[in-house]
Amino acid sequence: MSRDDSYLYPDVDVLKNKRGIKNQKDLDALEEDIVPLRMIKLRKDGLTIKSVCDIKIIHKCLFDSIFDWAGEYRTITMYKKEPILNGCSVDYTPHSYIEKEMNDLESKFLSIEWSNLSNKEKIIQVSKIVQELWQIHCFREGNTRSTAMFLYFLIKTVGLHINIDFLGDNAVFFRNALVLASLYSASKPEYLINIITEATTVKNKSANKYETIDGYEVDKYSYTNHTIERIKTIEKPSDWKK
Repeated sequence: MSRDDSYLYPDVDVLKNKRGIKNQKDLDALEEDIVPLRMIKLRKDGLTIKSVCDIKIIHKCLFDSIFDWAGEYRTITMYKKEPILNGCSVDYTPHSYIEKEMNDLESKFLSIEWSNLSNKEKIIQVSKIVQELWQIHCFREGNTRSTAMFLYFLIKTVGLHINIDFLGDNAVFFRNALVLASLYSASKPEYLINIITEATTVKNKSANKYETIDGYEVDKYSYTNHTIERIKTIEKPSDWKK
C-alpha cells in the first residue's frame, strides 16, 4: 500500500488509531469489541433520519473511540478489490466530489414524498438512497457498518420495521448486494431490494438462499483493505444519468 496514504502509520499498513495499535489483527479485534456495542447503544438511543448527512452522526458514534477522524469525510480517493468483481473495485466517489455528491443525494432524499408511497415503493426508494450513499463511501473505513445502521434508522423513520439482526447474520450477502447495485448500467439492484424486503418481514434466522449471490458463494468472501492505489473499476458510461 502506498505510503502517501496519510491515514496509515508511516511504517506499517495499519490505520492510525487512538490506541496506537500497529497490528491489523489487534485493530480488527478492537473494532469487533467496540463497534457492536456502539451499534446496540445507538439503537437504544434512537435516531430519526432527517438528512443523508446523518450518516456522519452514525459513523462518529460507532468509531469515535477508535479513530480521530470518525464522522469526517475522507480526504483521499480510494479503491478496494472485490472478489465478486474478480478483483475490480466499485467506482467510489473521488474525495474532492464527496460534498457535491452528498448534496445531490440530499436533494433527491428530501424530494421523496414518503407518505404517498406503498411499503414496496418505500423499500425501493430506501434501497436507492442506501446504495448511492454507500457508493459515495464517505469515510476512510467503516462505510458498510455505518450504511447498515443508516438503513435501520431510515426504514424506521419511514414507518417500517427492519430486523437488523437478520442483516447482521447475512452481512457478507448485504455487502455484496451493495457492490452489485453500484455498477451503473451493469448494476443488479434486485439483490439489495430483496434482502431489505425480507429484513422488513423476517422473524427467523437467515435462509439458505443467502448463501450465494449472483453465483458467488458468500462464505468464500475474504476482507481486503481499501487502498489509494488505482484498481480497475466498472467504468461509468459516458451517457449514464442518475
